[in-house]
This record gives sequence, C-alpha cells and structure tokens, in this order.
Amino acid sequence: MSKGQKNQAKTEKLWTRGFIALLLTQFLVAFNDNLFRWLIIPIGKHTSGWSENPTRIITLGGICFLVPFLVFTPYAGYCSDRFSRNRVIVGAKIAEVIVILFGILAINIHSVSMMLVVLFFLGAQSAFFSPAKYSSLPMAVPESRIAEANGLYSATTLAACIGGQFLGGFLFDHTTRFNELNQPILDSGGSVRWHLWAGALLTVAVSGLITSLFIPRFRAAAPETPFPWNPCRQIFHDLRFLVSHRALFGIAMASAFFWGMATLAQSNTDFFGTKYLMVSQTHAMVLLVIITVGLAIGALLAGRISRGQIMMSLVPKAAVFIIVFAVLLGLTPAVRTGENMGSPLSLPYIYAAIGLFLLGTAAEMFDIPLQASLQVRAPHEHRGRVLAAYNFFSFLSMALFMVFFGILTDKNSFGLNGAGVWFTIAAITIPVWLASRKAWRKA
Repeated sequence: MSKGQKNQAKTEKLWTRGFIALLLTQFLVAFNDNLFRWLIIPIGKHTSGWSENPTRIITLGGICFLVPFLVFTPYAGYCSDRFSRNRVIVGAKIAEVIVILFGILAINIHSVSMMLVVLFFLGAQSAFFSPAKYSSLPMAVPESRIAEANGLYSATTLAACIGGQFLGGFLFDHTTRFNELNQPILDSGGSVRWHLWAGALLTVAVSGLITSLFIPRFRAAAPETPFPWNPCRQIFHDLRFLVSHRALFGIAMASAFFWGMATLAQSNTDFFGTKYLMVSQTHAMVLLVIITVGLAIGALLAGRISRGQIMMSLVPKAAVFIIVFAVLLGLTPAVRTGENMGSPLSLPYIYAAIGLFLLGTAAEMFDIPLQASLQVRAPHEHRGRVLAAYNFFSFLSMALFMVFFGILTDKNSFGLNGAGVWFTIAAITIPVWLASRKAWRKA
C-alpha cells in the first residue's frame, strides 16, 4: 500500500451513519433468522409425527431457508436496481415483522408445517435484503475502506449467527417441559413461558426495522429496469450478464466456491466431532462455534490488512493456508469406535479445535477481498443484478456441496469418515488456489 493510499484511508470516514445503520440491520436480520430456525428445529424434533425421524426437520429447515434465494433471485436483483435500495431494505424489514407474527402463531399451535412455511418466507425476505444491502455498501463507505467494511460486515454477521443459534437453543430449553430423565416431553416445545421466545423474536425484528430507517436514501441505480415477468429468463439474462464480464465472473465463482466449501466444512464439523472424535453433541456444537469464531477473526484481519485498498493477492495466499489446515485436520488422531466417549480435554479434540479455528480464519481471509472487489467492480446501474446472480451461484454451490457431503459420507458411496472429508476439502481447493494464483498473485 502506498503512503498516499494510507493517508487517504485515514482521512476517509468509515463509520458513517449509513454504514452503522447497515451493519446493525444486517446483524439483526442474521440474528433473527438463526434464532427462529434453531428454535423450531428442536421443537420439530420433539413433535408428534416428526420425532420418529429427527433429521428430517433439520434437512427441511435448511431447504426451506435456502430455496427462496434461488427462486427470488431475479426479483431481488430487479428491486435492488429499480428502486432506492434503502426502500427495498425497509420493505424487507416490514415483511419480516409480519412473517414473525405468523411464526409466533405457528409455534403456539404447534404446526411444524406452518413453521417451515414461515421459515421459507423469512428466507424470501432475506433474499430481497441481500443484494440491496451489498449494493448499498459501496455508497455508504468510501472505496478505500470497502474491504475493511466487508470484514466488519462478515464478522458481525457471523457473531449474529452464533448468537441466534445459542439463544434459539437456550429459549427452547427454558420454554419446554422436561421429564425426570431431563428429556423434552413430546409436543411441549416452546409451550412454557412462550412470551420469552415471542418477545425475543418480535424485539429483534422491530429493532431491525428501526435501524433500517436510519439508512440514507440512495437514488435508484436503474429506474427504467423492466419487471422480470419471466423469472427463468431473467435468471438466465442475469447469469449471462455476469458471465460476460469475465473478471466479475471469476471473482463470483471463487466466492461461490468459498460458500460451498464453508457448507461442506460446517456439515463435516458436526460429523467429525460425533463420529470421529466421539464427543457429545454439545461438544460438537462447540467445534462449530470455534470455526465460526475463526471466520469472524479472519474477516476482521482481512479488513485490517486491506485497509485503503482491495488486496486480491490475499486470495491465493489464504487458499494455501486452507489446504494446509485442512490436511492437518485430516491428520487428527482418531478415537477408536468402542472406546469411551471422547473428552473435550483430550489431545485429539484440542488439536481439532485449533485446526478448525485456523481453517476458519484462512477461509474468511480468502473471501473478504472477493466480496469487496465484486461490489466495487460491478457497474453501478447493474450492481443489483450482478449481486443477485452471484447470490444464485453461491446458494447453488451451497446446495451442491450439501449433496456432495452426503455422497462422500454415504456408506454405499465413498463412505469417508470426518478426516477423509478434510482431505477432500484440501484436494478440491488446490485447483482453486492455482487459478487464483494465476489471476491475482500481484493484484
């Protein structure tokens, strides 16, 4: 970074009103999404008709939240370009408050199907919110601080995910009746002191609506954009537009790989902890928290290192560390089947915890420059559709990697254990590292 760039970064203000409002609104959206999701999952697992197959609610919950990002991509991109982006964000927040009211009703009448429908619509409002928030960021902060802003954005979002997951489980435990064996009583999830979780969901939703009102009004980027009457054709046009800009497409594909790999790593962390390290579900969840904390630290570090510019040279360097740490995780000493439940104080567990933290840190340092570059390089009048197309690729990547994880660990297919999946992550990152090294080695 040149001396002039450093001085410019120091004088240009990061903590603008618009950035603070965006940061708080994003935090509250992610927090409420995870709070609701991880409240209804244990409720569903202990509800008549669902308790016989507890993994079904987890799978359906993920699908219901993921599908809207694919279905509503053309409309989200259209709204982000056609209207003032702060109006789109406020509209999404109003929709969230209404959806949460239906969610409260669904939980109170103990309808798991209705809870999943509510989760689908929470995903839908997030799908509209996503391109609007990311395309607003370059207008809310100076370009010299965009990487730093993205680092803070990602770190606070990850913190919100952890907080929402924790509070969802905490509220389930404190609003459910348990038997003498400390097991939840069937159909009692969320039925005791229900005002606790209802108040939490509504408070977070309304608070997010209030913070969204402080986001400055931005001019519509392309008010003449026609409505996408044919969504499939619009998706095709948006994807083709992104593909036609080779530099943007390469950045989007690299970032989409990150989100797919993150999904694979998240799924494997639970599998790795319970089946390879032989620890309890609670201690496997601790490993998930550790890798998420690593992601947050990596986001902050990437933003700090890149202060004043977008350092694409971080991408290939971070990819090398992803490969190294994934290999080291694959070498974790195993706890043999038939032995006592693994201890969180054992050497394999501590070794894995350190490896997961470092892997998360490296992974987020890989993605932050990509996110910042995509936002800055996308044409202003088409930024919404570019980010919507990028979202489509990212969530498609996440869905494909979820299927890939199932194939890798299925006994009738590859039958890999948790360590084998880490080696696979290292292997599939190698070509990405080679491509990024060629493209952004000196950028």
